[in-house]
Amino acid sequence: MNRYIKKSLEPYRADKFNRLYEEWIKSNSIYYMRYFSILALAITSLLIPFDYLLYENPEIYVSMRALLMSLYILLIVIIFKFLKYKTKMIVNVFILIPPLSYNLAYSYFLYKADSNEEYYLILLLATFFVIIISNIFIHKFYREQYALGIISIITLFCISLLKPAISSDIIKLIIFHIVSWGICIYYRHEFMLSIINKYDYLSSLLPNKFARLMSISDENLDINTLFPTKEYYAVCLCADWRNYQNITNESSRNKVEDMLEKFYTIIYKYLDKLHINGQYYADWTADELFIIFYGKDKQENIIRNEALTFAHLLSTTLYLEINSKIDQNIRYDIGLSSGKGLIGLQGPPNFKKTAITGTVAGNSKRFETEAKKIRKEKNNDTFPTIVMDQDLNNNAINLESFKNNMIQNKVKGSIKDIIDYELYSWSLNKSNK
Repeated sequence: MNRYIKKSLEPYRADKFNRLYEEWIKSNSIYYMRYFSILALAITSLLIPFDYLLYENPEIYVSMRALLMSLYILLIVIIFKFLKYKTKMIVNVFILIPPLSYNLAYSYFLYKADSNEEYYLILLLATFFVIIISNIFIHKFYREQYALGIISIITLFCISLLKPAISSDIIKLIIFHIVSWGICIYYRHEFMLSIINKYDYLSSLLPNKFARLMSISDENLDINTLFPTKEYYAVCLCADWRNYQNITNESSRNKVEDMLEKFYTIIYKYLDKLHINGQYYADWTADELFIIFYGKDKQENIIRNEALTFAHLLSTTLYLEINSKIDQNIRYDIGLSSGKGLIGLQGPPNFKKTAITGTVAGNSKRFETEAKKIRKEKNNDTFPTIVMDQDLNNNAINLESFKNNMIQNKVKGSIKDIIDYELYSWSLNKSNK
């Protein structure tokens, strides 16, 4: 139960999920603007014959619908001619106008109607229907839905002052607006959770960039077209806990699960803050973290710097945060390797996930093993040791974060498959801790 409550509250307190929702709005607004305007135009034109069937004097309804149709045609022209790309507005008037215009029109119909006539009950029921349908139609857009409710309620309140004879019906309509508001909050919450769940699932299969794109898009995207398997420049990071087997033997399964959850929550929180357009893929198995930072050849320097920045965080700031939040001395070392690799969705036909093929991936694990060996030789220093290749070291020596509080040592590889490799180890300068 507690897990469900925590999951339900995530959309309202996590910046990452709020950004996902805002990205969904930005990405899909243009399609909903077109859809709502065209739908409003079609419904309005279909309702005109019913005005002649249901009302003795249909002129007021027909003339209003003709006015609304003109408005919707104007919206469609503007949207298709001038708004062809992603748009971002504080309140998107093109989404708001179709449902709001219907609410205002039916409020006007009530104001003009004779409450003693038989058709009044039909009109009142139609207004209730307009309220619930218009709110539900735009429930995914919270600003527009709030604006719709506030403006409509203010309008109805003014009508009750101008026409006290129908004030009791107006109160019912206002209450129905509030009920509709609550229904929309519930469905919007479920919608946000669906985006989050989709993103969480896709993040385990795809690079962050494409997991975000696929989770926020309402289009039917082909991931094989967006993310074809090809050679990229990559930096691979590998890190796993020291003495993980001892920890699992000495701790209960629930405690180990809790430690892993807290550990990776912190890792992913910081990864999400990287400014590399989501071009990374993070995977983990038990205590072993593996991250691929990748991009085009012309992005080599940027990729190296971003991977180094995260590795530095992982060995300093994140290390302190992890050990402050986990009731266990979690220690780990880091291997960083760079080079070309074949990156894409790989594996059995129905079980593909992002993977990298090439020596760069295996070297990162071997460098991490080398880092463990160096740490043991330093009497099990608590802070992580980073081992990297020469290309990465050339960038590291120019980064302020490494120059300010890290010590560099040149080492020779001593692990199988990297024997005599020229490597560089970096560890925290204890005098600057």
